[in-house]
Amino acid sequence: MRIGKFEERLKNPSPNQHDFVAEIDGKVVGLCGLNQGGGRRAHTGSLFVFIDEEYHGRGIGTSLIQNAIDLADNWLMIERIELTVIDVNTKAKAIYEKLGFENEGFKHGSIVQNGRFAGEYCMARFRPGGAVKKEYDKVKESAFYYKGQ
Repeated sequence: MRIGKFEERLKNPSPNQHDFVAEIDGKVVGLCGLNQGGGRRAHTGSLFVFIDEEYHGRGIGTSLIQNAIDLADNWLMIERIELTVIDVNTKAKAIYEKLGFENEGFKHGSIVQNGRFAGEYCMARFRPGGAVKKEYDKVKESAFYYKGQ
């Protein structure tokens, strides 16, 4: 059922859906999707990445994410990219952090994975120099100033 839904998504993309595919020797080894929000969330994007396990550690995920970030920052003018990462996926979390994503919170037991309740880190990246980033930095500064008094 899930495969059918995913195939349908790829065959009939919405105008707010942007997908990047990594291919090696004719084989799809990775997929990265960026979905732009609508209405009051049109300035946001939701990101996901899948990399074939055989191809982990080769920079494929980083490259796909960088392409999605470029599209978001320079073409779609997305101010905020959001994602979640499963608690045990420390390598992916480190890659997201290296690419400018910040941890915004943790959802305990939000999904089931391999017979256990897993948690997810909620992460976001703000467009450098963008309006949301400027507002976010002001809030962080005032919170720091308030705590320091």
